[in-house]
Amino acid sequence: MTTIEKSWRLESFVMQKEAEASLKYGFIGLGQGGSKIVDAFASIWNPKTNQPQYPTIIINSNIGDISSLHNVPKNNQFVLKGYERGVGKDPSVGKQAFMENGEWLFEEIVRVMKDCEMIYICSSLGGGTGTGIVNALVDIVADYLAIPVGTIVSLPNPDEVESLNAFNSLSEMVPKLNEHRQSEDGNYRLLENCIVLDNQKIIEEHLQNPEMQNLTWDKYSNYKVASILHEWNVLTSLKSELTLDAADIKNHILQTGGILTFMKKKINLDDIRGQDDLIQEIVSIFEGRNVLANGFDYENDVKALGMSILLPRKRNMINQDTLEVVRKKLKEKIKGSIYVGYATWGSEKNALVYTIASMGGLPVRAKQLRNEAEVLLKQRKEREKAAQASLTLGGKIEVEVKTNARKIRGGNPFQQQSPVEEEKIETKENGVFNPFKK
Repeated sequence: MTTIEKSWRLESFVMQKEAEASLKYGFIGLGQGGSKIVDAFASIWNPKTNQPQYPTIIINSNIGDISSLHNVPKNNQFVLKGYERGVGKDPSVGKQAFMENGEWLFEEIVRVMKDCEMIYICSSLGGGTGTGIVNALVDIVADYLAIPVGTIVSLPNPDEVESLNAFNSLSEMVPKLNEHRQSEDGNYRLLENCIVLDNQKIIEEHLQNPEMQNLTWDKYSNYKVASILHEWNVLTSLKSELTLDAADIKNHILQTGGILTFMKKKINLDDIRGQDDLIQEIVSIFEGRNVLANGFDYENDVKALGMSILLPRKRNMINQDTLEVVRKKLKEKIKGSIYVGYATWGSEKNALVYTIASMGGLPVRAKQLRNEAEVLLKQRKEREKAAQASLTLGGKIEVEVKTNARKIRGGNPFQQQSPVEEEKIETKENGVFNPFKK
């Protein structure tokens, strides 16, 4: 059984004889959050070669964060020189640190990623390192490596600093999905796709109904995105009469300038009464939750959608006519292009349904980031104002006090001194003793 970090089980079809990863992805992790996402991908091994499935790199400013990583090769872990203690959640400092180290880092990225078909740059958008680097690195990889680029970014839990950082970074990133540039080989899109992880949604889901016990929410989030992207990458290699292959996914979904969203559903065929019942179960996948973020407008925002259905080899209830019915029913729910395929696997009773969609709109939490950041910032200012007021005692109370003038003398008043010594003390620094002078 193939797992992620020996904890999260991947579906068994990834081990089938003909199964293999169709596209050669590479993953670059930025900052603490992005590095942990990439560490999950680095733990996926190719069962045939017994080697890591994907090339991986992490870049961070805090040397202490790197010690928690277990899977990214040590020679692919890089610390921003001169910023080893972090950048204090300041994206401008994170970008500066990257630019100062850019020359040697670019050579390392080329070394590891030069043969990839698509590179995903991963970052959480709340801190300083990843948030500050991610947009600059998208431009550099797209312009100078000439390899299609995607991003995997996580939205922080609501926080006045992190929500603002996330909004500013995302507002710079999203326009890149529609930005085309010219090269000697023709036009290319600056950013091919973006995968959004909503930490707030994932935390709530994990605490309410955990898929796996004794697993922290951040690992749960990282394992979810790593497993769904890898399983989709293997799905496209499975053969049948009507497959959804890697070229279909790459050309019609991955490289369309959209926000990618995923759904996955397991259907127990023992509970299915017939083909019509199965079709209804397949189409009802849209009534469930998305894997990584919620609040997408499927009716209006779908650019293109791919669906792959896995059925037990001994209970194959689908043919091309069935898929056409599925496609027509999906068309009643969404307006974009639809690509459907199916394959078989070794389960005795379970069918699996996967969807991947390129969306022309953001999930609802991302749309609300600006307002969220503004509200939180206003609340912080109000708290600071209240705290400042509680420290104010009012004006000074003036009291008239009459005192007799006295001379300032240093030393011990109980120590016996000669008239000469006493005269020296009185004349020190014009009669005033400086406690700071050595």
